Amino acid sequence: METETRPVGLVHLRLVVPEDLVERTLSILHAVPSVINVVRIPGVATQPNGDFVLCDIARDDASLLVADLRDLGLAERGAISMETASSGISEGAERAERLAAGAPADAIVWEDVEARTSESTDLSYSFLAFMVLATLIAAAGILTDSVILIIGAMVVGPEFGPLAAFCVAAVSRRADLARRSAAALAVGFPVAIAVTFVATLRCAPRARGRAS
Repeated sequence: METETRPVGLVHLRLVVPEDLVERTLSILHAVPSVINVVRIPGVATQPNGDFVLCDIARDDASLLVADLRDLGLAERGAISMETASSGISEGAERAERLAAGAPADAIVWEDVEARTSESTDLSYSFLAFMVLATLIAAAGILTDSVILIIGAMVVGPEFGPLAAFCVAAVSRRADLARRSAAALAVGFPVAIAVTFVATLRCAPRARGRAS
């Protein structure tokens, strides 16, 4: 009885490769045991010009492969696109997962992490508004001794994005991402604290008067 092939988590890469880098790019892909389904379509890319190369790779090795492609200059002269939600159902996909370094459950695609965290790091009016709202809700929860309101403030608060982005920036040594994250936190917290402090001074006496 044949063993059923199970779905395997893969990262799908779409590469636009200049003509003079095609052979070196293919050599890099073929040298990685966890790369499968390599497809080359010559001369179809127009912006930038080059060949279109597709491949799948086990999640564990995706960041290492992208780093090699960056060193080749593909990010500057061509293009690298990634899809991390791809699943492969084939013996080749299972073999690629086995040959990859590390366990699939521990696989981290750092480019995907950086993209997700950098989306919520910029200081904006909406970020400040949610920071103020979350801090006001937390203050109301403290004044009324309401655990539900404090938990609600944690849900509304947008500070997780800049905090996560700052940690990623520290690991990947991204000074620009660290500066943006630090700026959002350095401005967002003082503004939210100041607004909440003023609101508490105005509302607390009224609340005590009603209670008495």
